[in-house]
Amino acid sequence: MKKTEKLFSKVVIILFLVMLVLGFVVPGILNNSSDPTVVESRMCNTDADCYLLCEDQPVNVLCLQNLCLVNSCEEKSYYEYDQNPISFTVNIKNVTLEERSSEKDIFVKYKGNGVQVFTSKLPLYYILEKTNLILDTQCLTFDKKQYCSSDLHMKVNGTDSTAFGNYIPQQGDVIEIEY
Repeated sequence: MKKTEKLFSKVVIILFLVMLVLGFVVPGILNNSSDPTVVESRMCNTDADCYLLCEDQPVNVLCLQNLCLVNSCEEKSYYEYDQNPISFTVNIKNVTLEERSSEKDIFVKYKGNGVQVFTSKLPLYYILEKTNLILDTQCLTFDKKQYCSSDLHMKVNGTDSTAFGNYIPQQGDVIEIEY
């Protein structure tokens, strides 16, 4: 009887070791075949830092908050480049947007206080970010100064607006920001 118990315990230990080995080896084999390629986010200062070459064609990529929105040809962007820009005007007291902008930005172009945006659905927050102006839901920040809600007023086509940085400009808009 002791021999069968010893034999039985040896069989159980061997089965346990086999299951342990299979438990670590099989998942590793299965995961290797479906391992997705992870692409690191790229740092940027302007849109020109982000462009990609996909199938021998240059692809414009938007730089937002110092990160390229698309980092590989397999990724899709929410903000696709459009040849036909949305044109509007942004007037901010004592600020000329063109002087604060970079020629290397492709998606947002400034001429004086006229703005052309070469993508749809881009909120004013990101448009003004290209000129180092931060307009969130309550404050306008630039040149290390901050002007907040009680002192900040925004009008779109002559009508008061509280959307501030969340506002998505439309063709022909005239946006006035006073502080």
